[in-house]
Amino acid sequence: MFRMPVRLYMTREPDTVREDATLEEVAGLLERRRISAMPVVDDDHCPVGVISRRDLLRVGELSVPEGRAVPEWTLPDETARDVMSRQLVVVAPSTSIAEAASHLLDNHIHRLFVEVERELRGVLTTRDVMKAIVDARLEAPISRFMSKPLQTIATFEPLQVARRQLEELKVRGLVVAEEGIPVGLFTEEDALAARHQSADVSVERVMGHAFLVLRPETPTHQAAARMASMHVRRIVVMADGELQGILTGFDLAGAAAVS
Repeated sequence: MFRMPVRLYMTREPDTVREDATLEEVAGLLERRRISAMPVVDDDHCPVGVISRRDLLRVGELSVPEGRAVPEWTLPDETARDVMSRQLVVVAPSTSIAEAASHLLDNHIHRLFVEVERELRGVLTTRDVMKAIVDARLEAPISRFMSKPLQTIATFEPLQVARRQLEELKVRGLVVAEEGIPVGLFTEEDALAARHQSADVSVERVMGHAFLVLRPETPTHQAAARMASMHVRRIVVMADGELQGILTGFDLAGAAAVS
């Protein structure tokens, strides 16, 4: 079903960052572009690595700024070269979406680099795979591909607890719930955006609100179309008032790989 080549769906001319960019510069770029990672390039604009929000969250630490009584999360005085991953997963423009999605799953990553003779031609992300799912009109219900159980956190929990849960549970996002009802999300993006907030701020004050709630029998192509049109990255799956699971771009990559 997903034999179409990645060149039809990849993001061309992706944003890049220099090796010597500071981590604060990288964080600012990721925030402004609303992306989770960027390729790191050398002086010849050849990709030498990739740096992600997760890399930044991994090296950040709590400290008490001068004149403050409450700690906040700060990035060390290092560069992209110091913390980037040097393991780039590369595919050719002719690679099928199905094969590319399998690479995403096997390597537990959200993007592949599309190269021709070491020249970066584009990036294929889980969001790009989502568009292929819409075009293929995948009818299988989202219950087949969703992740479960959900990882939740209460609205009153402090920011430092939410960050710790992301790290310890090795997830990219938590569903913020109030009496069993989802009211927001706390993701790696939110954690990075709140890096200058006090560690005891409640997660309710820094959570994001961009998510959908759908039933488990919703066809996957409809779910993907709604995610794309509304620019959301996660769907909370509910039935009869009960939380059932969560559907992410990574789960949709899995759908493309196995369908």
